[in-house]
Amino acid sequence: MMLERVAMEEILILVDENDNEIGQETREKCHIGKGKMHRALVVFLFDRRRMLLIQQRSQRKQLWPGYWDCTVATHVYPNETYESAAKRALRQELDITTTVDKLLAFTYFAPFNNHAENEYCTLLVGEYEGKVNPNPEEVSDFDYTNLLELKEKITMETDMYTPWFKIAVEKFLKHSHRKRL
Repeated sequence: MMLERVAMEEILILVDENDNEIGQETREKCHIGKGKMHRALVVFLFDRRRMLLIQQRSQRKQLWPGYWDCTVATHVYPNETYESAAKRALRQELDITTTVDKLLAFTYFAPFNNHAENEYCTLLVGEYEGKVNPNPEEVSDFDYTNLLELKEKITMETDMYTPWFKIAVEKFLKHSHRKRL
C-alpha cells in the first residue's frame, strides 16, 4: 500500500496596513486573485566587504520562479516573530545561522498571473561570513553584489528581480542615505 504525502497547509497572519493582526488564512487564499494583506519579511545579509548576498528563486516556486531576490524572503507564521521567521528561512533556504535586526517596513501589492502578493513586509538586516549551502527546492543560484551596482541592474533589467526585492533595495538605500546626513 502506498501512502500519499500530504503537505501541511501553511497558515499566514492577516494584517492591516499598520501591521495589526486581523486574522489568519491559508497561503493559497492569501495569494489568489488580488490576495489578502499578510505578514512577510525580507532579509539582507552583508559580508564584511558590504556585499549583499542575493539568491535566484527556484524554478519550482509558484510565484516569480527564476527571479533574483533578497537573501531570503518568507512569511511570518502564527506564534513567530519577524526575527524567528527570518532565522527559520535562512536555515531552510541557505543553511545559514546568524542574527538579524528589523530596519524598516513597507506595504506593496504585486500581481503575478492569477495570483498576487499583498504584503506588509519588514526588512531585516544582518552580517554573515561563512558557507552558503542553498536548498535546491528554494534556491537555484546565489551571488554577492554591491548595492549601488544592483540598483543600476534593477533599473536596466527590471524583469529579472522580484517586486519586493526592488522595493526593499530602494527603501534600504533611502534609509541609509538619511542616516548619513
